[in-house]
Amino acid sequence: MATARYTIIDLGSNSFHMLTVTKQANGFNVVSKHKQKVRLAAGLDGQKQLNLATMEKGWDCLKDFRALLDEIQPACILITATAALRIATNKQLFLSTAQDILNHPINLISGVQEAETIFKGVSFTEKTDKELLVIDIGGASTELVLGKGNHIHVANSLDIGCVTWLNHYFADDLLNEYNFNNAINAAKQVISTVKAQYTQHQWQLTLGASGTIQAVNEVNQAQHLSQALSLQLLHNIKQQCIQCQAIQKLNIIGLEESRMPVFASGLAILIALFESLNIESMQLSNGALREGLISMMFNGQTHF
Repeated sequence: MATARYTIIDLGSNSFHMLTVTKQANGFNVVSKHKQKVRLAAGLDGQKQLNLATMEKGWDCLKDFRALLDEIQPACILITATAALRIATNKQLFLSTAQDILNHPINLISGVQEAETIFKGVSFTEKTDKELLVIDIGGASTELVLGKGNHIHVANSLDIGCVTWLNHYFADDLLNEYNFNNAINAAKQVISTVKAQYTQHQWQLTLGASGTIQAVNEVNQAQHLSQALSLQLLHNIKQQCIQCQAIQKLNIIGLEESRMPVFASGLAILIALFESLNIESMQLSNGALREGLISMMFNGQTHF
């Protein structure tokens, strides 16, 4: 008998992901994974409406995913949508067509549900008994979770994201102190609304679970700048960005081309988090939202 396959689809604010796995004794084995930069959050206008071109780009991606689903024939499917679709005033138009394409219900999850699922993914993959602060910078939201093992102390989803911050603070394409300072200070203002919930706790390890943090880690590994992901490292990379002068001219050793558009905005948010929460160092997590969804499916949960 063929091994049962489990598929999750994550309609993120920056990228759409499709991940198929099989169960293993100590976790899971990846059968296939697909990712497409849709940048839904970039398609939101001043009235928080998704424009048609962005919706069509998303639907086209989901048609590809549907063809893959027909091929893979998973035993179980779990589909989530996150911040950009929480924000969009015309979300129902996008979601109803998306559900027709996929022929499967889409769970539009709340910010807190997203934060809690990210923490489940970290717990599932890291298997540590330390007190953790988990940070995930997405396209339109940033999740902050404190917890240990299966217990969550504090979970928040903030309206700060690398795509929305790109549109607000780097819309002129310029990489300069002025734009960075505005982006960092604006992020700090949002973080200040929940800061006290975190600073009253002691945590032993900070884990980062996002494209921005992965990109910073890749730059550090390529350039051998620092032993850890520290505030000093972030400011070093920020200066490298400023020397490039513009996003279009961004040329940093270790930075993938696909990450370039939202790298500076994500970096500004990360600096704000380090400075606001007095983070000394951070490690890259192996798990996040998608791994949390897998752990839920393995436990028989197929909807929220």
